[in-house]
Amino acid sequence: MPRRSTAKSPPAGTRRESELHGLLRTLVHATYWLDDGLQAYMRKNANISLPRAQSMAMVYLTEGIDRPSDLAAKLAVSKQAAQQVLKELGNKGIIEMHPDPKNGRQKIVVLTEYGRRLREVAKRGLVRLEAELNKRIGTKRLLGLHDALAVDWGEPPV
Repeated sequence: MPRRSTAKSPPAGTRRESELHGLLRTLVHATYWLDDGLQAYMRKNANISLPRAQSMAMVYLTEGIDRPSDLAAKLAVSKQAAQQVLKELGNKGIIEMHPDPKNGRQKIVVLTEYGRRLREVAKRGLVRLEAELNKRIGTKRLLGLHDALAVDWGEPPV
């Protein structure tokens, strides 16, 4: 005769301890879901798909991060790695490097006309992805996700 577990289920609305430690994994999976969906949309609607490193760089570039060193910091990569990503985006005609008018020793990243068009296609794709996510998880959960992620978490603890 099989033994029945005597462990109690957690109360409704609570999480098991092991589930609480999976936030990073869950956020990474969610980020990849969005990026994979965006790349599929971009392939279909703009005939281009970017590797993940270039896609993540574009997120920051379209938010106004325009110095290679700042991009490297946001991406948490070396300046050389950021330069390589920017070189690849430049080779695709998406960005150009210009002298920084505030500091002649530095460069700034500027979206080309093609890059600006791709940004608009990507915006439409992200709207569609969010609408799809809304269908799948519901408005209440989607709004809760937005709310939780938009809160200022402060600096990471040391």
